[in-house]
Amino acid sequence: MDFLDILAEIVGSILLFLKPIVSPIGRWMVGWISTVTQFLKDNLSNGLTFYIVICAMLVISAMIVNSIWPGDKPGASFQKGVDKIDDFETKIEKIDGEDITEEIRRCKDCGNPLGDQEVCPLCGARQI
Repeated sequence: MDFLDILAEIVGSILLFLKPIVSPIGRWMVGWISTVTQFLKDNLSNGLTFYIVICAMLVISAMIVNSIWPGDKPGASFQKGVDKIDDFETKIEKIDGEDITEEIRRCKDCGNPLGDQEVCPLCGARQI
């Protein structure tokens, strides 16, 4: 419970510090919301026009969003990024499939990797 009290005091002090900024914004929000609700009560309480307009806007916006991103498959605007990801994945698969251990030069006597050395550092055998 002490933790919650300390947290409440911290949040309260932050809100008190931001009061000169938050209060005018809050008054403005209350003002425009009350104006809009009063307008809706006065002008649109009898008809369904307002609701039909909102419904049409939602349907049109849903059609636009669905044309850009139609379900699980990416839309046409995202196809370039998908192609790049596919190319990158195929490059990774090619690299994973190669075995580079066969290309390493090894000592004839002990099999130790040599690199570009002429004498094996492990057994001292000269590589001709």
